[in-house]
Amino acid sequence: MDIHLDTLLNFPDVTVESCTQELDNVFLRLHFLKDSADCPHCQQSSDDLHQTRSILLRDLSIFGQATYLKVPRRQFYCRKCQSHFTEVLSFMEPGRQYTRRYEDYIYQQVKCSSIQQVARSEDLTFDRVEGIFNHQYNLKKKAHGAASNELGLTRSANAKATSSSLPLSATLKLDNSLR
Repeated sequence: MDIHLDTLLNFPDVTVESCTQELDNVFLRLHFLKDSADCPHCQQSSDDLHQTRSILLRDLSIFGQATYLKVPRRQFYCRKCQSHFTEVLSFMEPGRQYTRRYEDYIYQQVKCSSIQQVARSEDLTFDRVEGIFNHQYNLKKKAHGAASNELGLTRSANAKATSSSLPLSATLKLDNSLR
């Protein structure tokens, strides 16, 4: 456990078990401080660990080096529900290969430049950056659903108007509330 890396990482109930550097990449192996997790179905705490498998997540760069987190994905058994569940982690969405903050960073970078420039600077493919951008855009749009109505992206059926088909770039220029 390195208190400085833990502070830098800033994830709840997580510690950095080890840090290695390979070429221009930093790998942080994480360890959870709690031996249990809450069942997402019944909210009951379970310490009945069924299995653990590690995944690799991309996170924000540290000192200009791409940073990857080796995260143990733990699956527990809930005695109350009698079902298995995978631990919910606040810093990542299920099924994603990047931390939430890294995806938000990519989204903000694309808003300021272009998908091609971000892909080049982050050493990602165009399709990956575009996928991250679209995913974040949709999350922000859903979170700020009322804002899209204020922008006139959809019109009232009573006004007998059809929904606007603005291209994504025009929508972003209009929508400063999705930050």
